[in-house]
Amino acid sequence: MESATETLAEDAGTDEKSIAVHSWSMSGKQGEVFDDVDLEIPAGGLAIVRGPAGSGKTSLLLSLAGRMRVTSGEGRLGELDLRKQARAVRGRVAVGHVDGLTDLENDFTVAQHVAERQIMLQPWYKPWVSKSSLREVIDLIRETLQSATEFIDEQPEGAFSTTDAQRADFLIDDDGEVFVSELSELQKFFLEFGLACLSRPPIVVIDNIDYLRESDDRARAWAGILIYQQLRKTRDPDDPLTVIVSCEDSGEFDIASRSLGSNAEPTAVIELELPAGHPPHRHSRH
Repeated sequence: MESATETLAEDAGTDEKSIAVHSWSMSGKQGEVFDDVDLEIPAGGLAIVRGPAGSGKTSLLLSLAGRMRVTSGEGRLGELDLRKQARAVRGRVAVGHVDGLTDLENDFTVAQHVAERQIMLQPWYKPWVSKSSLREVIDLIRETLQSATEFIDEQPEGAFSTTDAQRADFLIDDDGEVFVSELSELQKFFLEFGLACLSRPPIVVIDNIDYLRESDDRARAWAGILIYQQLRKTRDPDDPLTVIVSCEDSGEFDIASRSLGSNAEPTAVIELELPAGHPPHRHSRH
């Protein structure tokens, strides 16, 4: 695959601002959730929302996704007003991972999850999917993973290996008949990310990448995001993917970026702090 990830930062530097908020603030019965956030992310960029547990990261991401209301501030997603056109915003911003919102069913197979998401994306009068269309989607996901494997194989010695890509391959079998309960945490992460990307949204938000227990898995998750962004950019330059990820520590992003031989930098980094008088939450990593 050509042009590797060294162009990621350049790709993000387009003139079109995918999403922008100013003085974005939220408060509730317990007081301030987050306050006075300014953020601009061009199409195809990657933004990091960083802060301790309890600093409002999840609420900020959900507000950008049109799923929570802020109390003040201005925000736009292209031509959409984030505060006034939340329903339309929800149609353009997919959620890759938020605890309690995107939880996978352990008793479902991968194919069942893919089919369920396909049905959600279809007209109401078509509440089913054919085996052929399901197989087509699974083949597309497998093709993407295969491209990622080939990409990794091209990296310098010492970077990510083919084994890394195999660890992320949640399909395992051609028909996706493996149950979610059999997947690793990393495979579940990529399944959630893959489901979020099925509708080819312009933006995906991913909360608390720290829930992946192992540092290596967090690095692989960041690498997967970067690789998928580059694959989509390569295949359709006019339809890049913007990703917003929250975490407590983004050290593994730097590992992934260096390991992929890229000089990619996040388009924006938002630092959130615990509100004054707010007791610290227990660390979210296990």
